Amino acid sequence: MSRKIITLALLFGLVFSIPNSLAQSIFDIEFVFFKRIDQQDNSAQVKETELPDIETEFDFSNLPEDFTLLTNDELKLHGVWARLRSSQNIRPLLHIGWRQPLLNKSETPWLAYSASDAPEEAGLDEFNGLIRFSRNQGLLVEHKVTGFKPLNLPEEFMQSSDEENSDYQYDRVDTFDDSAQEPVVDMQMPDQLHGYFVLSENRKIKLDELHYFDHPNMGILLKVTAYKASLEEQEALQNP
Repeated sequence: MSRKIITLALLFGLVFSIPNSLAQSIFDIEFVFFKRIDQQDNSAQVKETELPDIETEFDFSNLPEDFTLLTNDELKLHGVWARLRSSQNIRPLLHIGWRQPLLNKSETPWLAYSASDAPEEAGLDEFNGLIRFSRNQGLLVEHKVTGFKPLNLPEEFMQSSDEENSDYQYDRVDTFDDSAQEPVVDMQMPDQLHGYFVLSENRKIKLDELHYFDHPNMGILLKVTAYKASLEEQEALQNP
């Protein structure tokens, strides 16, 4: 066998021995999560039994293999974050991004995150979410997040159950139990944002566009860019 043939054989052997992970397309996914403070909309409230399952083994401090957290210098939505912070109607709570290979939906794990705000601030207090980016006849982003705010009763709308048999009583909406100091809620108490709320949406997306996931009490702005993918492949993914 000639030296040229041997050299070509070695080259082809090296090409075909490249791990699949190195040949995969890789994408950067970045989002800003925010809550609304101009709207106190209870109409979207859900029951605890209707909350989505948000359990997963991965979060942004424990990413799957081949996933990496983007550094502050690699994030591209700083301008979006700054504009939201200047708004009187919106408060951004989380800005994060990661890099991952493009996998089929069935092979892609969910990533969990959480965010919170001070209880005395307007709007919801606590948020727990899941997000996933995958290939599914194009590029797919799935997202679901639960927001929560406890019911904070003003003192004037509470009384102990010891007073239930007095001449002066509140019209009650709910009595929690028969214990001595449980609150009784007056029917005329002002409406107050409280309880559980869910944002859940699956969306086919296009690269390099800012996508808005909306809810009366919260929202997400998200962008996906190609880190390593040919122009032909990008076009095919966006036009399956």
